[in-house]
Amino acid sequence: MIRIRYIILVLFSITVTNLAAQSLQGLTENRVIKKYLSDNPLRLKSSSALLLNLPFLEDFSGPGIFPNPGKWSDRFAFINTSFAEEPVSVGVATLDAIDENGNVYALTDHPASSDMLTSFPFDLSSYSQPGDTVRLSFFYQAGGKGEVPEMMDSLLLEFYLPGENQWNKIWFSILDTATPFQQVILKIPGQYYQNGFRFRFRNYTSLSADEVDGGKGALSNVDCWNIDYIMMNTLPASGHEIIQDIAMMDPPRYLMDFYESIPWLHLNEAQSITRNYLHYVFRNLEKKEIENLGRSYYTRNLNTGYTEFAEEFYDDFVQEDIIRRNDPFMAPFTRPDDSDEGSIEVGGYLITPEGQFKQNDTSRTTLYYKDYYAYDDGSPEYGFGISGPSMAGALLAYRFRIYKTDTLRALDIYFNKTRDNYNASLGFHLCVWDDDDGKPGELLYMSSEEFKPEFGSGSSDFKRYAIDPETELIVSDTSIFIGWKQVSEEFLNVGYDVNRNNLDKTFVNTSGEWYNPGNSILPGSLMIRAVFGNKDVITGDSETPVDPLEVTLFPNPASEKLNVRANGFSIARLYVYDIYGRMVLQARDDPEFIDVSGLLPGIYQVKMISDRETAITRKIVVSH
Repeated sequence: MIRIRYIILVLFSITVTNLAAQSLQGLTENRVIKKYLSDNPLRLKSSSALLLNLPFLEDFSGPGIFPNPGKWSDRFAFINTSFAEEPVSVGVATLDAIDENGNVYALTDHPASSDMLTSFPFDLSSYSQPGDTVRLSFFYQAGGKGEVPEMMDSLLLEFYLPGENQWNKIWFSILDTATPFQQVILKIPGQYYQNGFRFRFRNYTSLSADEVDGGKGALSNVDCWNIDYIMMNTLPASGHEIIQDIAMMDPPRYLMDFYESIPWLHLNEAQSITRNYLHYVFRNLEKKEIENLGRSYYTRNLNTGYTEFAEEFYDDFVQEDIIRRNDPFMAPFTRPDDSDEGSIEVGGYLITPEGQFKQNDTSRTTLYYKDYYAYDDGSPEYGFGISGPSMAGALLAYRFRIYKTDTLRALDIYFNKTRDNYNASLGFHLCVWDDDDGKPGELLYMSSEEFKPEFGSGSSDFKRYAIDPETELIVSDTSIFIGWKQVSEEFLNVGYDVNRNNLDKTFVNTSGEWYNPGNSILPGSLMIRAVFGNKDVITGDSETPVDPLEVTLFPNPASEKLNVRANGFSIARLYVYDIYGRMVLQARDDPEFIDVSGLLPGIYQVKMISDRETAITRKIVVSH
């Protein structure tokens, strides 16, 4: 999740006028992509022989951060659930100014071609006009939650004409305002009805370093476009305007109120912050009243594998494009033992009629618990800092509510890399304050050591800054503030996550008075975490556990053959279970496909054991 806007808040003290600029700056890389590539060296099986047929549907609701290798021939687009405002279904493809390796393109003030999303070839030779009409439709959005393109920049759609070995521009959009998703429906001209037809999206981006405010390291991601729900078939235009699908739009969020994670050993004492409802957001692409739509959820303890399915709820809904619903959420998040860490997966899903596209009926999120309190989701959209004349000595404080008496041992901080690693030489001291009626009070600790921003590589993005082990900062059932005193006047650039709003817990002090930014800055959460436990945690790895294995099953729904594509590993064993938990198929030794023609229509769970003895599960639909 990388996006950019420039928002600068200038604070004036009541007694002393200071240029105390709290700023949000854009990012110079996509750390989500870099983390994935570090953990998963590219070792894809060749897909050069793939030939696609109609009907074609892609809504980007499958797993992974790169386009489905069974449909798309490149990896430039970023597949995510965070860039879009009100997506058509959960997951979008974002074209921006960051390449497939997570780095910003060499931008100038002249528009240059950046990302691409290119399909594999189709065989359209069996169609002919005037008897047949093949249509391509898609939804697109300018900006979304990312930086809005300028009028010089654009999104293009191009068709490949095999007979002439030529790409031709078919459609384009130039917008300089953020938009909702808009649908485009196009007839594919008859001369493209050939074996080898392809289509691709491209975007043009531009940014001059001379035009960027905010100092060094602000050259960053710009000109974002989101693409969703691409269809190509022979249906009339009305079949593209009214789609037989009801789709989830967002993964489950805010399951622990304002926290994204708390220490695993504090979980049982923090039940007051678990939500008693699950918020569903789904889109009615049928554009009619919905009868008897079912919703439910499951929770899965990833330590034990225990899965619990909840009660199903059914209701009728009036005709609305976007439907929001809160249903009871009765699953407590509890720690069954004294293990060091744990993780819980929560999936909300719709129960829709047969014949509908099923892959986007489920959305899921995973809660990871280690030894820290965290407000952020682990991925920054901006960089936050305090800079300007006389800002040496500025204080930043961040409030945490603690649920179990424990010892504060360290701060985990995510610093963004800046151009030429400019901020790596800037110093700061760790600070801890007690709570004085919701504001930082007495200074309890300031490190004698001067620290500097450090940057993770691969899967370790947060860096752990230890409190002096000889200092016992025991925190009881109360609140505490953690943060820093900066040494220079320069922008430190800590990660800032705008998917969660905890701005009311952020305070700065530049001239003796504590200020909260209030509504003067984009709401979000600093990527600073409070680490608790025994002395061993200060040398621990603060990496958030992730599933480093990506596997794609297609087509889904499947009728006869289900292809299996694993990225960077082999599948030692594969099992297919029905909804009653009975094993109905199995395969071994890295199967390229499995035959599902003998299975009854319905939903199945595929469990795969990798050559690393790691389990991966996916849901498939069999439809004959």
